[in-house]
Amino acid sequence: MNRDFENDGKKIDPRVKDVLKLLGAGIILSTAVLFPSIAAIGPLVKPIIKEEQRKRQRKEWDKFNLWRLRQVIKRLEAQKVVEVNGEVVKITEKGRKKLLKFDLENMELKERTDGKWRLIVYDVADLRKEQREIFRSILKKLKCFQLQESVYLTPFVCDDEIEYLRNIFGISTEVKVIKVSGLENEIAYRKYFGL
Repeated sequence: MNRDFENDGKKIDPRVKDVLKLLGAGIILSTAVLFPSIAAIGPLVKPIIKEEQRKRQRKEWDKFNLWRLRQVIKRLEAQKVVEVNGEVVKITEKGRKKLLKFDLENMELKERTDGKWRLIVYDVADLRKEQREIFRSILKKLKCFQLQESVYLTPFVCDDEIEYLRNIFGISTEVKVIKVSGLENEIAYRKYFGL
């Protein structure tokens, strides 16, 4: 049986999302964590971060099963999502894009209102059909009500979320958020949103 697996028996198996979130947040993964035998030559290797930081950041990685973590890193490196650069593992641009997709999956609107309705109107050219479809599916996931093909309604504050989507998809001029204080048939919409 693998010795690392025995030592890590009570540790959790890392998921790709877990690894990318930590790397994306700037939590350094030292190759010495992945390959403890390298740590033995520590004095020969120039430290890249202060010892206190190293200990704090290592705690983030210590919760994972080391054997599984190595497997995830190898797979991500083969996919060019991370790169092993000398002493550290770094997230690549491709990895950052993958991380953004995870963020989109977890995005939700807080049920916070300010008394105004938001009409989200968009007109994304046919050249960007895929972006338009993903944008539409995210609006539905955020529980916005579809009034027309490219018009959605929500009573919840969503300015930051819509701005984030604009930036990710590069559709800043194609999306407008119109804030209104009243709507025709407002009672039905209030009922739909549980207000």
